[in-house]
Amino acid sequence: MPHCYEIAILGAGVAGLTAAYRLRDRDVVVLEADSHVGGRTLSESFDDGNWANYAAQYVSADKLKVIELADELGLELIPKGSHSAELRSAMTPEQQRDMGPWLERLEAEMANPRPADTPELDQVSVAEWLEGAPAHVHDFFEGWCGSLLFGSTMETSLYGLMLVWGDQRTSAFTTEPVPRSNRGETVFRGGTNTFTKALAKASGAEIRQGQTVTRVMRGNDFCTIETKNSDKTASIRARQVICALPGTIARQVIEGLPTEKAAALANIRYGRNIATPISILPEGQRGPDLVMVPSRHDAVYCSNGFVLKTPGDMDRDGGCFHCYIHDRYARVVWDDDPRSIQSGALQAFRAAFPHLVDRVSRIGFRRWENALPHYHPGRMADLAAFQASVGAVHFCGDYAWTSNMDGAARSGEAAAEHARAAL
Repeated sequence: MPHCYEIAILGAGVAGLTAAYRLRDRDVVVLEADSHVGGRTLSESFDDGNWANYAAQYVSADKLKVIELADELGLELIPKGSHSAELRSAMTPEQQRDMGPWLERLEAEMANPRPADTPELDQVSVAEWLEGAPAHVHDFFEGWCGSLLFGSTMETSLYGLMLVWGDQRTSAFTTEPVPRSNRGETVFRGGTNTFTKALAKASGAEIRQGQTVTRVMRGNDFCTIETKNSDKTASIRARQVICALPGTIARQVIEGLPTEKAAALANIRYGRNIATPISILPEGQRGPDLVMVPSRHDAVYCSNGFVLKTPGDMDRDGGCFHCYIHDRYARVVWDDDPRSIQSGALQAFRAAFPHLVDRVSRIGFRRWENALPHYHPGRMADLAAFQASVGAVHFCGDYAWTSNMDGAARSGEAAAEHARAAL
């Protein structure tokens, strides 16, 4: 009789690995489709001590669960060096004047605490809420929602806007205190992937990479999980399953989902992201001659204004600019050759930092099709359905909590508790 694991975890991102870590005293296998663990915490380390992050960047002071786990694992968090407020669009005094009434409306909504699934918050898109606003007010909020949630104002509910406008996506209401650490905004020394790699190692779980889950069948005594690796198929058995896959994929592979659960998962929409981190050599060194190919002259190849970078003195010591293109702009170039996108990123970098361009040593590349789950209208009404277990299958991920590392970690802990209780 083939071995039957106590728990199988589908997905080795922050949620799945947090669950594995909290279940490190149990018989656990983790199945991951990618060639690395950590999902969107993917990082690359270099011999000079610098690193590049390909998605998840910094840990704000309210991300107490991530900080707690980092401390348990003995990881070093260092000051970030830039603030998320830099993502706000620059506006003229006249534009700021026009923004006034809309900011007053937003602040009034945030001072009036109500359940997150209240229809006037959860069912109304930001685009609808802004009806009658000047074009540049729409543009401002379009940029804000895109930068922080990878969604448009049509894809973001008013509740979602309140959440990202508030205290680091922890509370939508200014009347609710947000517990914070005393460390300020930090990053993981060596890159965010050091966090998830440490979770994976400390979990002691068997981790199988390159295993794409194609089917999950629930039985009376155990579940059967079918996987594919290249052209090879395999199956394993487990008494309990924790699904940390993107919600849209979970709906496709788990059989026999109740109607409400399947409908909720079908509503999830993810924003896309393309990462092209740009690494800079220390002062006095020159990078290789990078081969440029044609790129779109009217496309945006860096949607964050190069505000996110590794801490330290970039001019003197070098480092990495965490260049990325969020959903609105990523869709335009999504199918382009990676070399074209990297060339476009280099041209944008040259325009912003002409004195550093000769020191560019490498430009990374990664497409993220499921980058961040949108706060689409109706998401909060579906939250209970997202979190609900289905028999021996328990669900976690940033769509089931808040769209960030802390939400993913908290959802992973909750799923681990459900699986442990069911054994």
